[in-house]
Amino acid sequence: MSSTNALPRGRLAVLENVAQTIGTMGPTATLGTILPLLLVKSGNAAWLVSLIILAVFLVMAVSLSVFAGVRSSAGSLATYARMGLGRWPGILAGWSYALAMVFVSASSAVSSAYYASLATAHFTHAPLGTPAAMILVAAVVLLAWWPSYRDVRFSAKVMLGAEVVSVALIFFILSAAMLREGHWVDRAQLRLEGVDFSHLRLGFVLAFLILAGFESATTLSEESRDSTRVLPRIMLGCLLPTGLLFVVGVYCLGVLSHAHSLALDQTTAPFDVIATSVGLPALGWISSLGIALSCYGCAVGGFNAGSRVLYAMARTGQFWRPFRAIHPVNATPYRALTLLGGIAIAAPAAMLAWSVKLEDAMDYLMQLASFGFLTGYFAVCLAAPVYLARKSSLRPGHVAAAIVALSAIGATWVLSVVPVPDPPWRYLPWIFLALLALGSLLTVLSWRSRSPRGKREAKPQLVVPGLGE
Repeated sequence: MSSTNALPRGRLAVLENVAQTIGTMGPTATLGTILPLLLVKSGNAAWLVSLIILAVFLVMAVSLSVFAGVRSSAGSLATYARMGLGRWPGILAGWSYALAMVFVSASSAVSSAYYASLATAHFTHAPLGTPAAMILVAAVVLLAWWPSYRDVRFSAKVMLGAEVVSVALIFFILSAAMLREGHWVDRAQLRLEGVDFSHLRLGFVLAFLILAGFESATTLSEESRDSTRVLPRIMLGCLLPTGLLFVVGVYCLGVLSHAHSLALDQTTAPFDVIATSVGLPALGWISSLGIALSCYGCAVGGFNAGSRVLYAMARTGQFWRPFRAIHPVNATPYRALTLLGGIAIAAPAAMLAWSVKLEDAMDYLMQLASFGFLTGYFAVCLAAPVYLARKSSLRPGHVAAAIVALSAIGATWVLSVVPVPDPPWRYLPWIFLALLALGSLLTVLSWRSRSPRGKREAKPQLVVPGLGE
């Protein structure tokens, strides 16, 4: 049994951490949802935009590895930002990352429900009504919540299994289509025909989502074996091949789009269209099912990461202290998980009640998640050189990495809101900022409500490399 307020140490092996990283990134979900949209927005530059984003994320991984290599903490980005910049930047990074993960879970649950409905529509030929959509989303959330609640090792197996099956399904379709096409060199893409700055601008904002979540295994660092040595390698080891997979994937989508004049901007099931275009219509519903499985894995990963960030904040007095409780049998932060599960059901339900389409709801929720990732990444990339300078370990390479990462993140933030997008997209940044302010208010209220004993317990502790907070 676990103590009531401590995560068990050393129970997670490398495979579980890899599963958490890959599950949260959701390669199949990205291939089926984001990359076709990236191709529409960036045109023949989509593969180049993906390659640039991969380079930016590799640079960001350098900043994150500065902290992941010396500190194990369920607080992840919140802890890293605090180590470099102080208490309030750490709090803002913590709430930003928690919001990112809850919206990842909610958006992934909606996406999973949507693509599952597309798969069943091949047989029922009936659209999914609002009540049925609400029930299906709630069912996906509960199915994703359960393995995270039961055991993080079990949830890792679920995530990895879902992703392996879904990647195999999607790449079978893509490979079959490319082999039937027999045309591997696309001069239009390689020469960047018709590409201008507007294509790069629109694509850059969207492409930032394709690799978000690569650091999520850091939230499991307190439970992992030899985390300060293993996790930096896992981040890079998962980030590089997944990023290259996306570059190849979007290039192949471009080849098929040109060869068959596919209107990828007019469909939310691109691989269904691709399967039909190459004479394999029976694989259409299988592609939707594969994407649904991958989105389900993303939801599980979001619950695992988000719950541990809230747990870590509660443990240090930055959130209500009851949420620092660990299940005595399952050894999971069950109260934080239940809170996230409730929000992941309530947010989509509210949108559907306001007559928002299921496919629009998943886009809005993912955009909210992107603001959380951008804010958290910015804080950590800014904190890294400050922390290293304090330790007299700052090198020119660290400064260069920080400048590149901060410039890219800042540009993405600006391009997300300028020019001002149409409603309701223009309101989403303000919604995120309001939620961030609400989280900060909850932190202040939790400080005021603590007992004198709680105040003594929450005093800053000495940072010991390799140990949790």
